[in-house]
Amino acid sequence: MSHRSRSLAISLIALLSILSGCAQLNSDVFKSVVKEPSVKVQNLSVSHVNLDSVGLNLTMNVSNPNSYSLALAGYDYRIRFNDRELVKGSTSEGFSVPANQSSLVQVPFTIGFSEVMQLLDSMGDSNILRYEVDADMRLDAPVLNLFNIKSHKKGEITIPQLPEVSFGDLKVKSLNFTQASFELEMNVRNPNTFGVDIKDINYQFSMGGQKWFDGRIDQTVKLSEKQTTTVKIPVTVSLMKLGSGALTAIRSGDFSDYALDANVNVDSAYPALKNLNIPIHYAP
Repeated sequence: MSHRSRSLAISLIALLSILSGCAQLNSDVFKSVVKEPSVKVQNLSVSHVNLDSVGLNLTMNVSNPNSYSLALAGYDYRIRFNDRELVKGSTSEGFSVPANQSSLVQVPFTIGFSEVMQLLDSMGDSNILRYEVDADMRLDAPVLNLFNIKSHKKGEITIPQLPEVSFGDLKVKSLNFTQASFELEMNVRNPNTFGVDIKDINYQFSMGGQKWFDGRIDQTVKLSEKQTTTVKIPVTVSLMKLGSGALTAIRSGDFSDYALDANVNVDSAYPALKNLNIPIHYAP
């Protein structure tokens, strides 16, 4: 190596050493100026339940111990239920935490209703799931890895369940020359540890694909926790409006080709099950 080449190599090494020292100095200065913020997973709650999905809300508390506002560049999170990872997300949407204050970060998300029901089935008669949350906040600063702002939380969450509905046999209550009256028993079970109300039952009864009767039950049925009750659904039809096939079915008692379509309103003190409309279709 020539004298000029050796001199150039020595100069490059010296420059890299200076730059490395400056970077370390800047990092040390930055650490001395910026106090480490913290993030805490505060809560996981249910926002809604329907036949398609269960909505949940993750709340995180970000604390800024500095005397000036602090900008964050986003966060990542992973959530496991009963040791199964169902939720994973990330956002690059930044936000600011005021000086010497804390800010709440709300992260709404949904899980498929069938997935949640599978998890609950594995818990027997309990509607409590174990959860585990990992969250990671990103600091909006030149040295992004200066602070490792992570949070971890384990806990349990109660998942409210929809009332369980089953039906008994269709029974003829009365029959004369002008009309026939039927009754169908609808059994409703409340699988929750809190009370629910069943009200505003609108229904349509069909036989052989032909609509026979539209009805409504205005009474409110109150179910305490884990209670089962029976709601009797009345059906009255005019024989003058029915075809010969329907009359034959009534006389023979062969009710194998009927269907009930109903809409039931569920209400409770639990926010996720408030004024929830549930469609029901039953055909034996």
